[in-house]
Amino acid sequence: MTWVTWKQHRLEALWALVFAALLAGCIGYVAIELSVASANCGSSGGFGYCLSGDLFGRIAQSILQFNLFTYGLVVLPALAGAFIGGPLVAREIENGTQHLAWTQGVTRLRWLFMKLVLVVVPLVVAAALVGYLEVVLLNVQGPQINRWDVFDQQTPVVPAATFFALALGVAFGALIGRSVPAMGATLVAFVIVRVGIAELVRSHYMTPLMKTTHDLSVLGAQADPTAWWLGFPNYYDSGGHLLGNLIGLGTGGRPSYATQYFQPGDRFWAFQTIESAILTGLGLLIFGLAVYWVTRRLT
Repeated sequence: MTWVTWKQHRLEALWALVFAALLAGCIGYVAIELSVASANCGSSGGFGYCLSGDLFGRIAQSILQFNLFTYGLVVLPALAGAFIGGPLVAREIENGTQHLAWTQGVTRLRWLFMKLVLVVVPLVVAAALVGYLEVVLLNVQGPQINRWDVFDQQTPVVPAATFFALALGVAFGALIGRSVPAMGATLVAFVIVRVGIAELVRSHYMTPLMKTTHDLSVLGAQADPTAWWLGFPNYYDSGGHLLGNLIGLGTGGRPSYATQYFQPGDRFWAFQTIESAILTGLGLLIFGLAVYWVTRRLT
């Protein structure tokens, strides 16, 4: 069973390995270059600027300019779910080959379990490694880096998102029974859930704090570059009347002070843990649905 599973999915495994290795190599290379160069320019060089002018430094700068690893870490979970998770079960159902395994003394549960262990576990581990290297890269850039800007590209969220995407792929593959529609449904569902969480749920994991200041030149990132600033500041006159925000300002009156909600930088890892738990929990529920469908409903 192990050998058969490997032969069926070795091509996908090879592409996943190449993609993960490329991302890991890019991230690790830039992290090393930044670490070496920081001894000369200190921690004030900023993202991508504290690099040497030699060939190695220029290569690192090119990688930073194209954001290869940043975009790669965003699409890695989606691609894994669609192109590996989607056909994992659907391809067998399309071809009817699952019946051959089931008639050879292999139970449905064992058949599905072996596929999940041999395919899902290595992919999640690879995603965790790549996401951890992104954490290392950000650590090299100093304590003032804003991790919120790359929230979805760090461990533990990257492996949790990969796990969730693979669960979607396997479940849609079992329910639909055809590879291409399962891949499309996985991509659509993954994007909807991830965007929905990022835009509607994430900022509410903990009650935001509110900053009030009379110094209108020190707002947002100028006040705290490590915080996640939510929306635009609201401006008030000396009597406490709302004048508007950056978009609606100009309705009359002179601003006396401003307020803005934010999530402080020291909450970042708590938010990462919460979102990872949500994605992992959803993934387990969806995998449970796939197991039920394969063992009880699939003919």
